[in-house]
Amino acid sequence: METMPAQIALNLPAQLACVHCDGPVLIAIYDHKNDLEHSKPFCCHGCLTVYQILQLQGLDQYYDIKNQMGAFRRRTPVEVEETKYLYIDDEEFLKEYSYQNSHDDQVMEFYLEGIHCLACLWLIEKLPLFVSHVNSSRLDLSKSVAVVTLDKSGKFSSVAQQFNQLGYRPHPLKKNQESNQLKMKEERQNLLRIGIAAAGANNVMLYAISIYVGATDVYARAFSILSVLFALPVLTYSAFPFYKNAWQSLKNKTFSIDLPISVSLLLGFGMGLFHFFQGMEDNYFDSLTALVFLLLLSRYFLKKIQENALSTQDLHYFYLGESVLRAKNETLTDFEEIHSKYLSVGDRLKIPAGHFISADGKIIRGDSYLNTSLLTGESAPVKVGPGDLVLAGTQNVSSEIIMEASKVKNETRLGGILKNVENGRNLRAPIVEWTDIVSKYFIIVVFALSAGLFAYHGFFHGNFKLAVEQSLVLLIVTCPCALALSVPLTFTRSLGKAAAQGIMIKNDATLQKVSEVKSIFLDKTGTITHGKMEVVNFKLVDENFNTKKLFQLILTLEQNSKHPAAYALLNFAHKHGTTSVDLTDYRETPGVGVEGNFDGKHYQINREGFFEDGKLIAEFSFTDTVRSDSKSIIQNLLNRNFNVQLLSGDKFSVVKEVAKVVGLNESRIRAMLSPEEKNRIILETPRSMMVGDGANDAIALANAHVGVAMHGSMDISLRAADIYLSTPGLKSVEKIIILSQETMKVIKRNLILSLAYNSVSIFLAMSGKISPLAAALIMPMSSLTVLLSAFIGTKKLRALWK
Repeated sequence: METMPAQIALNLPAQLACVHCDGPVLIAIYDHKNDLEHSKPFCCHGCLTVYQILQLQGLDQYYDIKNQMGAFRRRTPVEVEETKYLYIDDEEFLKEYSYQNSHDDQVMEFYLEGIHCLACLWLIEKLPLFVSHVNSSRLDLSKSVAVVTLDKSGKFSSVAQQFNQLGYRPHPLKKNQESNQLKMKEERQNLLRIGIAAAGANNVMLYAISIYVGATDVYARAFSILSVLFALPVLTYSAFPFYKNAWQSLKNKTFSIDLPISVSLLLGFGMGLFHFFQGMEDNYFDSLTALVFLLLLSRYFLKKIQENALSTQDLHYFYLGESVLRAKNETLTDFEEIHSKYLSVGDRLKIPAGHFISADGKIIRGDSYLNTSLLTGESAPVKVGPGDLVLAGTQNVSSEIIMEASKVKNETRLGGILKNVENGRNLRAPIVEWTDIVSKYFIIVVFALSAGLFAYHGFFHGNFKLAVEQSLVLLIVTCPCALALSVPLTFTRSLGKAAAQGIMIKNDATLQKVSEVKSIFLDKTGTITHGKMEVVNFKLVDENFNTKKLFQLILTLEQNSKHPAAYALLNFAHKHGTTSVDLTDYRETPGVGVEGNFDGKHYQINREGFFEDGKLIAEFSFTDTVRSDSKSIIQNLLNRNFNVQLLSGDKFSVVKEVAKVVGLNESRIRAMLSPEEKNRIILETPRSMMVGDGANDAIALANAHVGVAMHGSMDISLRAADIYLSTPGLKSVEKIIILSQETMKVIKRNLILSLAYNSVSIFLAMSGKISPLAAALIMPMSSLTVLLSAFIGTKKLRALWK
């Protein structure tokens, strides 16, 4: 590989940083062009636009908060599009994506791209100050989800437009009225049951203590009556979920952990009432109400933990596709913005540069280049023109085109791939199934022991009071809650921590399967590489040509082009310290290059190189550069004895060069593979992990033992893969493996704790060493022990969680 002349490489300027996004400034754009000394640099017009909006709205405190953070995640430059999001106001769309709160206000949730620090939180929650009809805007920073409330006159399209103008590209989340109302109703019922149980248990305990310390005669009777009255709503209304689940399990001829709980509650309740009517002081209501309260409370907190951890995966509610511009007349002069779900065969669509294509069809006007890497894995742009077939999921990168749709929605090639991978994600981990089976058999054993204990004390020794007490203690204290909750609780903890770090794992079965992986297959484009072009092999042919002038002309010629090669040349020119010049007669010809006149001479850049009046001045080539961490992570995986291989749809020579950089030999690479061929390799390799970033990997992602979708193609990859990484690079893949292995260690520890607790509890109950009240207190403590163990994790897990 030839290098640049030394005098060029030594003159690198200090890199300017964009005031808004903190990204590198390739071509400085200033807010005050006539006063550069007091002006601020921006990397693009999008960032400048957002800066000016914030200044206009009096929200410039955003930058003070951002700077006070000290260290924060750099955000990407703002891409302000002209999307009006009018489809959001469509009545059918609102039915699926919005709901009403208790004040009859309209509510919609948006996932926002570009959220990165507390300054974003401050800005999003200021939305009501500058968008009319917005009552409130709340942002969950950990999930990048904004919940916006409007009055009846407001429109969510205005909210989406404002988010977009601020640099946060919005994605409505599918949360409809019915599901929201059911969730709110269930939440209220759960809290009401817990409140009644708490009040009842507290009062019953006070009366029981009064009787235990010596209350007699009329006071003892009064306290007993009050205990019954306070226990009734607890053992009926509050305990109803236990009875319901137990009844369902009996109807389905299965055993659930609520079955022994229900039996002990009903048995204790019945014996308590019997003792009450017989005038006896001990009635078990203190033990039973405490048991109901502690169980309800522990389950409520467990559910909230699970919701907080798993709701990050609400990303499966993303609607596939974006808004599109559809022609309203035959002359193709007037277009309307619609959502891609409303497309029909025969629609004529305008696809601006930079937009994704939402349907299969043919181009009827315009020439451009398409980025097809999402479907083919090919990194080089493909030239297209009138009559050429274009596919949904590809990106138009250079010039505007108009196409006619021939296939839409599920009938497109992309839709066909998605059909193959849309098969549900409700699998449970095998170890969860195992603990369920153990719990069921354990319940049968506990019932058998309780029956034997009752028969021993009641029928053989004639002491039915002791028989009931001992049987009740055994049923309560040996309830396999800790055993049944130990595994899902640990999985929930790990899933939540992973999600907080941008690793979204669809279910606990996936986390267990990661620990079983032996082979790891990596896609090239966007996974090992950056997925964007970079200049290599730059050679100055005419050594007498002024290098400063050369890079000034390259920058000026390419700064208005949207071709990927233009971005690569812009970045390369900026690294060598230059500014633009004034050109005349500038022209970009798709498939040819850019050209213009300067100082009486004609300059052109095409695929052959840089020319002055037809004479070759410099030549260069492009490549997709390897990520900085790819080699080290791949070597770590090899050192862990994983079978690591590189799969790609790109040319063999390109794949071989990338493999060489990351330390993989030829035996570990496969090139020029179609999506079907990748899938065949995966199916032939048991316990495989597929790591990819596009629809060309979708089938393989779905059929691998574990599919991991890299940052960059969220909507498609999330539907195909088991795991989605919201940050680029392979570092998170290594984290997933460590997370899975250490989670399984915690699960085994929790199982040992649960089984040990139940074994000791059976011994104490059978030997009569604990009372019903002690049993009611001890049983929830076992669940708390498992909860604490899950939260402590292991040393490696704590290091990951940091």
